[in-house]
Amino acid sequence: MWIEELFGDVKGNGFDLEATHLKNADRIDRLTLAVFIAFVWLISLGSWVVKRGYRHYVDVKSRRDKSYFRIGVDWIEHCFRLNKPIPVRFLFYF
Repeated sequence: MWIEELFGDVKGNGFDLEATHLKNADRIDRLTLAVFIAFVWLISLGSWVVKRGYRHYVDVKSRRDKSYFRIGVDWIEHCFRLNKPIPVRFLFYF
């Protein structure tokens, strides 16, 4: 199940990596590295949001179907809308 979430987050539901149409292997490598660093950061941000109890700001209570990645992305959008600072941390909350 985790691999399906990963592909969904990296492809159509998140970064849309396949839309780059890059052909140079070095550029693809650098882009993939940057995307996965951002991916790990967004997962840690999403888990921070859930652990702090802020999930209700970005997710519907009746359907808890968002991944931690999606919660992290939505939290950034929430912070931009309210002109709040975005927490930058790489801590995982289990």
